[in-house]
Amino acid sequence: MARGLKWGCSYKRTTLIVCSINIVIALYVLRSLYASLYLYSSNDFNRVVKYTPDQIRRMEESIRIRRAREPVELVKTVKELKKEFNREERVIELPKEVKNKITDEILKRLRSLNANANTSEQRTLFL
Repeated sequence: MARGLKWGCSYKRTTLIVCSINIVIALYVLRSLYASLYLYSSNDFNRVVKYTPDQIRRMEESIRIRRAREPVELVKTVKELKKEFNREERVIELPKEVKNKITDEILKRLRSLNANANTSEQRTLFL
C-alpha cells in the first residue's frame, strides 16, 4: 500500500477553517460598525440647528411668560405645609420613668402567664 497524501478533512483542519472564517467575519463586522459610526458622527456636525435672532427672542419671551405665570404663592404655601408636617412627624420621647414602668408591667404580665395556657387565654390577658 502506497502512502499517499490524503486530502481528507480532519477535525483539526476543519476547526482551523471554521475559526479562520469566523475571524474574517468578525473583522468585517467591526469594519462596518466603525464605518457607520464615522458616517453618523460626521453628519451630526452638519445638522446643527441655527436659530435666527427673531426665533431666539421668541423663545426667551416664551420662557419669561411661563415663569411669570407660575403659581409662586401656591409653591410657597406647599413648602410651608411640608415643613409643618415634618415637624409634626417627629417622635415624642417618653420619659425614662414611664419607659421603666411600662417595661416592668410587661415583664410582670409575661411572668404571670401560664406556660400551658392557650393563645386565646394569652390574648385576653394582654387586652
